[in-house]
This record gives sequence, C-alpha cells and structure tokens, in this order.
Amino acid sequence: MMMIMEVEVSSKFKLEKAVCNHGFFMMAPNTWHPSTKTFVRPLRLLNNNTDQVKRMLRLSKEDEEAVEAFHKLHSDAADKGFGRLFRNPSLFEDIVKTFLLCASRFEDSLGRAEKLCNLNPERKRGRRKRAQVNFPTAHEVLSFGMSKLERTLGYRCDVIFDLATDVVSGRVDLDRWENSITDGDELYKELIHRKGIGNFVASNILMCIGFYQRVPLDSETTRHIKQIHHHCGVNKVTDEMVKDIYDKYAPFQTLAYWFELLEYYESKVGKLCLLEKADYKKVTGSLIEKRISSSSSSSIHICDNLVI
Repeated sequence: MMMIMEVEVSSKFKLEKAVCNHGFFMMAPNTWHPSTKTFVRPLRLLNNNTDQVKRMLRLSKEDEEAVEAFHKLHSDAADKGFGRLFRNPSLFEDIVKTFLLCASRFEDSLGRAEKLCNLNPERKRGRRKRAQVNFPTAHEVLSFGMSKLERTLGYRCDVIFDLATDVVSGRVDLDRWENSITDGDELYKELIHRKGIGNFVASNILMCIGFYQRVPLDSETTRHIKQIHHHCGVNKVTDEMVKDIYDKYAPFQTLAYWFELLEYYESKVGKLCLLEKADYKKVTGSLIEKRISSSSSSSIHICDNLVI
C-alpha cells in the first residue's frame, strides 16, 4: 500500500546531504536512486509513520538545534551543508547493522544486510517479485531461529540473537536508551558491559541516538587518523590522540570526524549521492588506498524536496 506523507523541512535541507553520508544508506532495505535523488524503503505501519522518516533524516527540533550548534563550531561543515548523519527507522536496525559492519569488509556487510532482509516471511507470501522486504524486527529475528541466522550471518548471529531476545523479553528497553537517558557517558557504561559490544559498537549506538562525543574507533578510524592527521609513525591510535584532534568541536566530535571521512571518500570516488549500487563496495579507505597504490573505484519514496 502506498501512503502519501508530507514532512516539513527547513529551507536549507537537502535530501542527498541528509541521506548519502553514512554506510547505512547503502545497506538493505535502503535504496538510493542517484539519477532522481530519490530514497526508497519499506516502513512499518505504525501510529505515526512520519516519525520514522524524521528519525532517518534527523528532522526533530533537537536535531535542527544540534545542526545549528555544530555549524557554529565548524564553518567548513556549515558551508558544505553537513550536519545530519543518516540512520535507520529504528534503533534496533541501527544496532544490528552496526554489528554487521564490525570486523568485516564493507562488501560483505552489505551482503549480510540483504540476506537478513530476505529471511523475512514477507518474501514467502507470494508478493510481487520486485516488492521490497523490510528489515526484520526483534520478534522476526527470533522467529528465524539460531541455525538459520548462523547460516546467514556467521558468528555475528550470537550477539544479534541475544539482542533480539533481550528486546522482546523487555530486559533491554531501546526506547529508554533513545529517549530517556540524557547522559551519553552513562549509556556508554551500560552498553560496554554487554556481550559483543566494544568501543566501536557502543560509540556508534551513541552516535545514532544523538550523542556525538565519542568517536567510534575501528580500523577505518585508525587509517584516517594516521593518514589525514599525520600520525603514520604510531602503532596504535589512542583515545588521547582522538581527543586532541576533535575535542575543539565538543560536543560534536563524531560529526567533525565524519565530515572529514566523508570529504576524503568523495575526493576519491566522487559524490556518494551519484554512486551506483554496484560501486558501493569501493567506499572504504583501505580499498581506496589499494587502488591508489596499484595505479601510482508499505514503501516510502522521498524525493528531492518533498516526502511522498
């Protein structure tokens, strides 16, 4: 069923800037059409579907205030219209996709997200061949069973199944994480004690919620700090190094880091909003560096200025 919704945005809002800035937008069931600058994906039929759209594009009053405050600290980001990091319609989907991104080639992460969507029972109900299936809920993940998840996701199935179990049972209240906790450090301490959650996953969850103080540390962060900030001689990038570079943008350190990362990617592969799906696998710093070295690559329709 096609639903028509209108969401009010500011005069400075650009859809491609709000969507094409994080690997999430490339992961199923999210689909970006570069020729028309249109974003397409299924949504759950909830009481207020516009909330899902506002969450993905960060259109709340608090998000607008955060963008304005960040732009006052970072003139380059303001000039480029960067300040909203794309996320998914739900925090559960954000967390599962973060697990899929861990210790994995980006191409493999993309594949696992698509396979996970294809486990959805909607695929088996004789729906039209080209109809999109949605990302599974926690209840649906449990219905797949551990053996099917393991065949699809490998060792990541354990932490994802455990998260779904705790969400369904009520042991984990994602709404509390997202809407009731006002201290990012408090939530970080809670997250870091969960099985399978280290610095990268915990910091990424905070980023998705809107706490930007902790830069997620992974191999890509390490590559970026060493290369862009000239720390090539160090063996390990530390929290202190990250703080020295980004604390001047507090409390938006992650936004400042991500702006640099996005600028680097687009300087090498072109605007992400113009990439075709087949080229998504090229968008990692390690692959970019290898290419440089070797040469020395319900549904919702959101149009450019209107949500339909």
